[in-house]
Parts: sequence; C-alpha cells; structure tokens
Amino acid sequence: MMQLIFTKEDLFRCIQVLQSVAAGRNTLPILSNVLIRATNGQIEIAATDLEVSIQTVVPGTIVDEGAITVSARKLSEIVRELPDQEIRLSTTANDRIEITCGEGVYKIIGLPDDEFPALPSISGAFFTIDGELLCSMIDKTEFSASTEETRYFLNGLYFDLTPEITQIVATDGRRLAVASSDALIPPPQEPIGIIVPLKAVREITKTFAESAEVKVCLLENQIVFADDDSTLTSRLVEGEYPKYQQIIPSDNEVHLTLNVDKMLGGLRRVALLSNPKTYSIRLDVQDGKVRISAKAPELGEAYETVDVESGDGEIQIAFDARFLVEAVGHIQAEDFRLELKDSLSAAVLKPAGDDGHLCLIMPMRLDS
Repeated sequence: MMQLIFTKEDLFRCIQVLQSVAAGRNTLPILSNVLIRATNGQIEIAATDLEVSIQTVVPGTIVDEGAITVSARKLSEIVRELPDQEIRLSTTANDRIEITCGEGVYKIIGLPDDEFPALPSISGAFFTIDGELLCSMIDKTEFSASTEETRYFLNGLYFDLTPEITQIVATDGRRLAVASSDALIPPPQEPIGIIVPLKAVREITKTFAESAEVKVCLLENQIVFADDDSTLTSRLVEGEYPKYQQIIPSDNEVHLTLNVDKMLGGLRRVALLSNPKTYSIRLDVQDGKVRISAKAPELGEAYETVDVESGDGEIQIAFDARFLVEAVGHIQAEDFRLELKDSLSAAVLKPAGDDGHLCLIMPMRLDS
C-alpha cells in the first residue's frame, strides 16, 4: 500500500495548479480525479480532461511506493481546511485513500490508477524559451482572444514561430494583440503556425511562471511544454488563423506619447458613465491634450483631460471602453504610443521605445 508524507503548503500548491484541469462536469468519472503516483523515488500528481493535461512533481517523502486516483475537488477541499502540519496520505483496501493530519483522519473513495489516460511527455526534438518571457508574452495578448464559440479558431493564441522571430497573437475580430521576441532555441528551420486553446494558455502561466527555461515540443495535433518539474500537454485548435499582419496599419500619421497610469486612470473613471449597451468612450485630441468623455442617457456624463507627453495632431475617435482599458492596462511600460489616422481607422498602441508589443483596436461610430 502506498504511503506518502507532505507539508500542507507543497501539497496544496500542487493541487491548486491541477484542479482547474480536472473538470467537474466530465462524463468519465476518472477525469474528475487526479492521479497520485510514487515511483522511482519521485511523487507525481497529474490531471487531464483529454484536451489539456498537467503532470507535476511534488516534494514529499515516500514511505511506500504506489498509485491511485482520487477526486480533485474533494482532495483540494480537505487539504485547504487542514492545519499547517505534516500530512500523511496512504492507500487502503478497495481503492480508498486515507489522509491523516494532526488528530484528524479523512477517508475518500478513489479509482484504480490503470483507468487513468496515458499522458505524453517530451520526446525527440524540442525548442526552448525563457519561462518568464513566455508568460509575459501570453499576458500581453491573451485578453484579446475571442471567447465566442462561433469562431472556434479564435478561441486560443496563435504561436507564429519562424527562424527569425517568435510571435504570440490573439484577436477576436475587433481587436488584436501581438507580442514578439527572438526566435526559439534552436530556431525552427521552417515557419510553424499553431493555435493553442485558451484553457491551456491559462494553465501555462500558472504552471511555468517561475521556470527559468521551458521546453516546447510539437507532436501530432498536440503541443507539450515542460520544465524540470512539470509537463503540460494540450491538443491544438484546428483551423486557419487570420493573416493578422495584413490588418496592422502602417500609415497612421497622428503619433501621441501618453503616460500609462494617467491615461488608464482617466479611462477607468470616465468609463463608469459610458452607455452600458455600447460602452462607447470618446477621445478628442487637440492642443497637446486628450479629452476622454462618455455619456449615457440614463446615467449622466463624464470627461477628463490627459496631457500628451509628446506628439501632436487633431482627431476625434470613439472606442469600446473595455477594449481600450484592457489594451492600456496590459502595456508593461511607463509611457505608450497611440497611433491614429482618422475616426474610421484602426488605432495602434505600443509601449514607448519597444516594438515587441502591439495592440490594435477598431473604432466605434462617433455619436453626434
């Protein structure tokens, strides 16, 4: 019978990462469980919903090796409430698991580990990328991905991997975000374009936030990310991603440099009185200032003025306030460039002095 000893912190941190993958509405009961396996001097816990899977090594002491699966939700609930003491976990007869901590004993019915799906691992050739860089590129783009099921190929991030550059892209058809960095190591010999679903993308940032280096391996219709402790596998989204480079304008003549915090604060406050049906917010650029305004017949109106740090021009343009707030809020710099053409053309936002991140937003109709 398997016997393991953990600290509460180590066990709970691991279960938290895995719990969102072990979905609660699966038709197969085994997919609501996590696999706990102790073998070759290592304790591994894994979860899968057949679309995304994560397996991670958790620190602990192995008294006796073995394996079992147990409800991810119930295990998480119990461990969360336990005192901050040593947790002893052991299997008993009839696929049950017994958790002992302090004066408490908790017994959960499990399922045998041989019913758990086999999980892929890194095999053959792989690329590497800095873990912090990978998570930063995802953070700069993920907010622009579509969550509507009608255009399923937009429900993920597009990884555009070429011998010269690595780009991660998201769009919902009304806005676009692109993050760029140097090519993977080693650089791919031919361009690779793949769509990674949003569920997997969100797990990547949780799993590899502190990883010095992440290995990336492409299998047939799957992608595998791994560091020394964790492996995340995701099925790829099938479909043709839009030719996003073609919609990025190169002739926006009005270039303004604005302070991120001042603009973001003004946008958030004025947006509180935008029309809840349209969320329309208006920018009037004139005399080195941007006037942010919004009005809603049943609520009232608001405006604020923000100084332009540099640049000039005159323009009136309206946007969905939510899109503008998210785009400015994800710029990782003190100042940003706002590039405009006219009230009907897409606006481009970039961190000042950095071409590695770009957001594009389509305007809304100006109210008279």
